Parts: sequence; C-alpha cells; structure tokens
Amino acid sequence: MKILTLLKEMRGFTPNEQSIAAYVLQHPENCLSLSIHELARAAFTSHSAVVRLTQKLGLAGFKEFKIKLAQELQQSLQQISGVDPNLPFGVHESSIQVAEGMAELLKETIEKTFVLLDHELLNRSAEMLNRAKRIFMFALGDSQIRAQSFQNKLIKINKYAIIATELAEWAQHTVNMTPEDCAVFLTYHSKSPIYLKAARHLKNTGVPMLTITSSARSELAALSTVCIQVPNDELSYTKIGTFSSQIAFEYVLNVLYSCIYKLDYSKNRQTALQSLTAFQAFDMMQNL
Repeated sequence: MKILTLLKEMRGFTPNEQSIAAYVLQHPENCLSLSIHELARAAFTSHSAVVRLTQKLGLAGFKEFKIKLAQELQQSLQQISGVDPNLPFGVHESSIQVAEGMAELLKETIEKTFVLLDHELLNRSAEMLNRAKRIFMFALGDSQIRAQSFQNKLIKINKYAIIATELAEWAQHTVNMTPEDCAVFLTYHSKSPIYLKAARHLKNTGVPMLTITSSARSELAALSTVCIQVPNDELSYTKIGTFSSQIAFEYVLNVLYSCIYKLDYSKNRQTALQSLTAFQAFDMMQNL
C-alpha cells in the first residue's frame, strides 16, 4: 500500500505519529528537502518518533521514506500530466497550441524533477564541486550543450570545468584526474560504455563522481559518489526531441550552480563583478 494512503489512515498511530503524518500530508514536497531533525521540529515531535513512524510504515528508515515519498509524488504528477513528453504536440495543432504544449512540458518537467531532489544530496554535490581543483564533465550530444552552459556559469565565479568528452580525449583526462578533482556524468540512461570505463577507473583511484541521470539503479549510479535522479519520461523510439531530459538537466545544473554560489555568496558575487569589469576594460582596449 502507498505510504501516503497509510499516512491518511493513521491506523495505530500515536499522537506524535499523527502529528508527523498530518505535517507530511500538508507539506509533502517540502518534506523532501527536510532532514529527520527538521521534520521532527516542524511536526513538534522527536527524532525517535519519526523513526518509529517510518518503521510502522514498513520502511527501513527516514532515507527510504523520502525515496518512497518522492516516487509517489512523481507518479501523482505523471497521472495528472496534460502533455506527453515524447509527443508534446500533434500534426494538426496551431503554432500557439504548440507553444502552449511546450510551456506545459517545461513546467511539468521542472515540477517532477524538483520532487526527486534531495536536500542532503544537493548539499553534498555542491560542496564536492566547490572544493574540486578541476571539474571534468562527461556529456555527449544534446547533454554536452547543457554541460557547456554549466561550464560557462562556473567560469564567472573563477571555477573551471573541462568537457572531457568534447574532443574525444576522455581517456587522457580520466587517467590524469586526481582525488582533488571531480567528475560529473550527465547521461539520461547511463548506458554509455565510455562512461562506465571512466567511472570504474575513477572509482579505483578515489576521484569523487557526481552522476545526473534518470537511471538511479544503473552501474554508473552505483559507482558514483553522489547520484541525482531526473524523471524517466522519454522513450527513445517515439520522442520528437530530447525536450524533457534536457529541461531536467538544465534545471538540476542551474540548481547546483546556485548552491555552489551560495556556499560563499559574497566572495562569488565579488569575483563575478570583478570578472565583468575586467572583461569590459579589456574589450574597450581592443576597440581603441
């Protein structure tokens, strides 16, 4: 039975457990970003009460509770979805109807992706990227465009990312990486043999890895230090384009950049302003 159904029934719940259930039902999306202590505080209960409730729901603990909750919320969004990610418009629709369908797809994809985001994983990912000496990004096709956009943002705060797969030199980059660096794999299905070869080597050499994928149970995800999941909505044999996957990747990378920026907000803001000023001065000199 679904955990949201069990929470609504509150069968055999103590008053403290009822308080937690009521809070979760009122703020389900918000609960995905809370730690166990924050949820206990929000529901005016204790850490142990939250643990007992998750066990009463037949779960191993709070982490599994958040995963199950995220899955149920995603399924709920999919059920009420008004647009097909693979075929967001039909042959007889007008241009404005196409525009409306694409707008709806963008909104729904971001909502589904947000539901899957985890507070602790976002923090770990941002901190891992922030302390990395070098960031090597593995991305092919349309995903490489998303990686380049992320790379461009990082440059503005004096953090440099290298697209390891841009010039087919991924193997050289892989063997030269150190534990002071970080690898980022941007892949929807996590099936690329290139990525798996690189990840196995990086795992053995102690290089931190972040994978952003729809396949959270893949070998690549298991090898990674952190895995951030995006919705698995696209079917390769029917889709018009990679709309949904690329919207999700762009959203996650924008969130990660914002989290990195926030870690040292004042310093990064100053760095970005100094970089802009220096660029404008350089541009003026070139035009003299």
